[in-house]
Amino acid sequence: MLVTHDGARWLPETLKALLTQSHPVDRLVAADTGSTDAGPAMLTEVVGEGNLLNLPHGTRYADAVRETVSHPASTLAVPGPEGAIGQDRVEWIWLLHDDSTPAPDTLEQLLRTADAHPPAAILGPKLRDWNDRRVLLEAGVAIDRVGRRETGLDPLEFDQGQHDTIREVMAVSSAGMLVRRDVWDELGGLDPAFGLFRDDVDFGWRAYAAGHRVLVAPDAVMFHAEAAARGERDAGFAADDRRSALLVLFANLPLSGLALSLPFNILVSLLRAVFFAGAKRPGAAGAEMAALRSALFRAPRLRRARRPGLTASGVSRFQPRWPTLRRLPDLFVGHRLPLPKTESGMVRRWARRPGVLMTIVLALVALVAERGLLSTRGYLGGGALVPAWGGASDLWAEYITGWHPVGLGSAAGAPPYAGMLAVLATVLLGKPWLAVLVLLLAAVPLAGLTAYTAVRRLRRVGVPVAVWAGVTYALLPVVSGAVTTGRLGTVVVIVLLPLIGVFAGAMLAPASRHAAWAVAALLTVAMAFAPLTWPLAVLVGLPARYALGGRRAHAGRRLAVALGVPPLLLLPWTLHLLAHPSEFLREAGLTAAVARPVPSGLVMLSPGGPGTPVFWVTAGLAATGLAALLLPRQRSAVLTGWLLALIGLLAAILVLARPAWPGVALTFAAAGLVLAASGVLHTALAKLWAPGLAPRAAAALVLVVAVSTPLLAAGTWIMRGTHGPLVRTSPDALPLVVESQVTRPRMLVLAGHPGGAVTATVFRDRRPLPGEEAVPSSDAARRRLREAVAGLTAGTGDATELTHFGVGYILVPDPGHDPIAASLDAVPDLTRLGRTSRFGLWQPAAQTGRLMLVDGRTVTPLPAGRTDAKVRVPPGADGRILLLAEPSGHGWHGTFDGHAARGWTFDGWAQAFDVPSSGGSFTLHRGMTLRHLWVSAQGLALVVVILLSLPSAQWIDRPRRHRRKRGGHVRTEQLPALTGAES
Repeated sequence: MLVTHDGARWLPETLKALLTQSHPVDRLVAADTGSTDAGPAMLTEVVGEGNLLNLPHGTRYADAVRETVSHPASTLAVPGPEGAIGQDRVEWIWLLHDDSTPAPDTLEQLLRTADAHPPAAILGPKLRDWNDRRVLLEAGVAIDRVGRRETGLDPLEFDQGQHDTIREVMAVSSAGMLVRRDVWDELGGLDPAFGLFRDDVDFGWRAYAAGHRVLVAPDAVMFHAEAAARGERDAGFAADDRRSALLVLFANLPLSGLALSLPFNILVSLLRAVFFAGAKRPGAAGAEMAALRSALFRAPRLRRARRPGLTASGVSRFQPRWPTLRRLPDLFVGHRLPLPKTESGMVRRWARRPGVLMTIVLALVALVAERGLLSTRGYLGGGALVPAWGGASDLWAEYITGWHPVGLGSAAGAPPYAGMLAVLATVLLGKPWLAVLVLLLAAVPLAGLTAYTAVRRLRRVGVPVAVWAGVTYALLPVVSGAVTTGRLGTVVVIVLLPLIGVFAGAMLAPASRHAAWAVAALLTVAMAFAPLTWPLAVLVGLPARYALGGRRAHAGRRLAVALGVPPLLLLPWTLHLLAHPSEFLREAGLTAAVARPVPSGLVMLSPGGPGTPVFWVTAGLAATGLAALLLPRQRSAVLTGWLLALIGLLAAILVLARPAWPGVALTFAAAGLVLAASGVLHTALAKLWAPGLAPRAAAALVLVVAVSTPLLAAGTWIMRGTHGPLVRTSPDALPLVVESQVTRPRMLVLAGHPGGAVTATVFRDRRPLPGEEAVPSSDAARRRLREAVAGLTAGTGDATELTHFGVGYILVPDPGHDPIAASLDAVPDLTRLGRTSRFGLWQPAAQTGRLMLVDGRTVTPLPAGRTDAKVRVPPGADGRILLLAEPSGHGWHGTFDGHAARGWTFDGWAQAFDVPSSGGSFTLHRGMTLRHLWVSAQGLALVVVILLSLPSAQWIDRPRRHRRKRGGHVRTEQLPALTGAES
């Protein structure tokens, strides 16, 4: 049975080999499926006029074979070996492709193998490549558990007789397949539901299900061009190999195997789609999901029609185990890795690059200036920085959990920066303290490198100007002030803002589809650490879109992606920000004291406070930026820079009115001023060699003024160092007596302030982690605690109310100078445990803990975990309650011996449960499934955004414009500028 479709390229050799077989065929039936070449004419010469089956264009191979098998010519009587009609002979069907040619004795070898192995119902030859006839293609095929077609051969493996063993296989290719006719009729032939691919594997699987065997006959050889699989011709209909592979599994596996294969392959398809999307192949990603959907809908109909009865062990013995892992050595042994060529002096030439040299110098300046942070004792803390206790696993647990056992307790989600910090700590050997130290130490060189990269993307800006921009931006007062006071949010924004600008400029180019997603990913990280970044980006992006985007239709869509994705990725934290707008002014860490800079200092981009130099250090940058307004050229760059600067300065003024730290707003202003001043420096450098003394003198003056800012900033920072609130804290700063892993009492720290204000902080049996300082507690709990503390310090109350909060100890720092210590000594139900120059410690008379059994006035602390609890309550009188020192209404569930306990709110804020008189085994738990699902979806969405932000292969291989040499370097690529095409 020979089926052709546009196969004139291979058909002459195929027909010649077919007609010269050592064992001639008895009947030849040929069909053509709408060929447009000379193939039908060639076939007509062989089979005779009127004997060629002409089928419509798009007929599938399985349908075409069925037509040939049912054709009257396939049942013509042929003489037997001795001239008689053989009524009881075994009849065989031999399937041929037009792009496969048999060796002279292929049919003879197949029939000889069939005679030697009577149980065999399907046989197949060994396939070699059409072009290089030494290369093996197949010697039997199988399908693994994810649908991959497995031949058991290495790529480009030569045929040296290593597979010349007659053996049972899962299936053989339809190119040269020999099938007993009664088996063909029993199975119904090839199934057209599979299209062009995998119908042979399905046919072999069904043969085993019916009790037959499939053999490979290696003495029989076919040469196959694999024209359709290699894309050398159009199949004439939609052919989806992935869909057919999944359909083979879903249609033939027994229910026990299907229960495992179905979810596993759905997951594999989803991962493949994500991979294709990240590789910028949206068509392949969509095709993957379409293949999965088609296989899922088609498989039930096939299963109902077939009623598969084959057990899993019947075919599973042919399925390869872990084929991907077995191929891994080929990456290192069978193929040469694309390693870079080793050249002498390559490292030396790389180190001579201006950007690299600038980064190294900035790193040395930062190490010298931040020498006070380099110590092995304790953990960095103070100012706005929370000491990074614990490990990366603690940060992950904090971000994923739905309940935070910190302070008064909270069910609110952790701020997103905790998750970002957990990622960085995981990369840095699971050490959060190392992640914090790296952020602070690397802020200066990384900020310089990103600013250098951004300015180099501007048109007509050379290396010297980019180096000046990078050094100036990295050494501004806002950078030194943020590092000295431990403000991680501002540090992250300082590093990422130039990169955001680079990709924001690239959004204007039609081919840079990834740029908007890159801006979204970077803005998400910046917003997680400093929420104010997002509204400032909106204020800058909207006018810039209309000023620079012009009539570009894609500009609006990409701006919507860049600004709309970050708040969606950070849900539900974004809703908390919108409900409490003042939270936009907070950033990662504590709300530390804010120094009010003088107006002149604010204009000079100095936030004031520790780590900032005198205001006139940045006067050179301000003067250069003002001079940029007089330039007749580069108007787009200057206007964009001043738009950033003005928005940043106005935002800084509004932020200080709260008061809050203006570092993020001043970072925007600084970036804009550096951008505007870059044009002045470029012009000044060009005028240095201009004719005339006056232009040269003016250019030299501009350069001296501009260079004064980084030199003065570096010098003052190195001399002063990081003398500020950042200190090395000890993990044993609190007395160990407050720790109890059974009843888990808490400690209340009271500190008085001038004017009579009192700060009350509740500590539990573990140290707070970064991010927990921003987790809000219940309003009702905070109100009741304020009332209790006010009565205690005023001498009108007692310590009984504090036991409801689980407070077992009260600590007052520096008791010799704090009048609160004397007030506590006067409280009758407080016992002073000790007093030193560092702290005083008191204990309430009543026992307390996280979980308490309250029977009238008798309070019995019970064992409890940090979230859940399981305890045995003895029988007793009616009216007893279990008091949980946690805010109520946050999903607490309690049971006695498996029966739900009635929960209610005690004292307006605490969770309580009624205790039956019989007592019983009490179990306390809270569900966190929704939080875990949401965090998983959030992580997956962030991964998708990062994949979409990667440049596509088409973008990387795009035509590039060449520029003339400047300073020994050739600019071979010109990205769209931050300032738009007009610049």
